[in-house]
Amino acid sequence: MRHRVLPGLLAVIAFAALAHPLAGQSDESRGGATWEVQGLSRSFCVQLLLAPSAEALQSLPAGYRPLPASRVGDLHLSLRDVIQSQPEFASWSPSRLCFDAVDSLRTTQFTLTNRKGKRPYLFATWTVSAADSAGVPHEVALDLLASTSRLVRSARLAGQGQEVHEVRLTVGVVPGEDEDGIRRTDRRFEVKLGKTRLTWDGHPAGDSTVVQGTVERSWVARAVRGEGVATGRVSLKPAFSRAMAGSLKIDGKNDFAKALKASPTRFAGPEYFGGSGTITIGP
Repeated sequence: MRHRVLPGLLAVIAFAALAHPLAGQSDESRGGATWEVQGLSRSFCVQLLLAPSAEALQSLPAGYRPLPASRVGDLHLSLRDVIQSQPEFASWSPSRLCFDAVDSLRTTQFTLTNRKGKRPYLFATWTVSAADSAGVPHEVALDLLASTSRLVRSARLAGQGQEVHEVRLTVGVVPGEDEDGIRRTDRRFEVKLGKTRLTWDGHPAGDSTVVQGTVERSWVARAVRGEGVATGRVSLKPAFSRAMAGSLKIDGKNDFAKALKASPTRFAGPEYFGGSGTITIGP
């Protein structure tokens, strides 16, 4: 596959602005935690809409309220097309489910390495666009996920603490054959949270592009300890990006699964891979 360089490309996705730096030592001294990422296996987000009645929206921090898609200025194209053609969804809130699968994670306490290359470590964020009591928009975490109990504990201890739920990540080639008897070549990315299973089956759509810049997303979340909110940020320097083609299947009956199934659109991509970055939790 060819890698096409776009001079001057600066791939920056900023879901909310945070004023504090990402330096690990500085954050640690203030009670936060920084996880250093190496070997970005795959990173992508799914864009969707949440109904005003979604149970997940009841868990927003005090003073925060979900923003309707009609009031979000930088609405993703896939969502904007939906509310323009189906105005009944204008009151639904933009939401993002983002996955970061990596081969190595290093903290001041431990290092995790995907030595055999078969099971990368996963960190994922599920956020919704919401405004605080002053009307300032933020990405607010509805759920944080990780595929190892060490990251779950690290996030809970950092700063005011954030609740992270443990999940299982499985990656590989889609099993079986197609209708013509040809062995499938699509890749599978499957995340299991309790009895809920999210499965992406797909393949790259076009050539990969060299990324010159950073890809970022940040959020606020209900703090585990104390009052107010805790903060977090993912900052990646991927080597390449490319479009995705495929389908997302959701199995399960909990509030998480119901909210994702109800969305009139679920757009995935682009995906980023290669490179390094940081995940900062707190303070």
